[in-house]
Amino acid sequence: MARKRFSQEFMEQAVSLLRKGDRSAQEIAAHVGVSSWTLRSWDKKMKDAPEKSDEAPITKEELRRLRKENQDLKMENAILKKFAAILSKEQI
Repeated sequence: MARKRFSQEFMEQAVSLLRKGDRSAQEIAAHVGVSSWTLRSWDKKMKDAPEKSDEAPITKEELRRLRKENQDLKMENAILKKFAAILSKEQI
């Protein structure tokens, strides 16, 4: 008997049905036409596999820019908190 080959998209959709939790693994497996063992092995492989990212890795320059932006935003937030405290004292 020849092994069936399933697309990655098909496997991901079957596993997403399993992870919803409304139906048992046996029901979902029968619905999609695979064994429950196969469905569970796909689920395990997808849990163990690292997340795929379509984004390119962050460059050093981009990281430096993001850190600077984060520092600026923290400073602005601190200024706003102090200003809010001053305003609340004046209204009392």
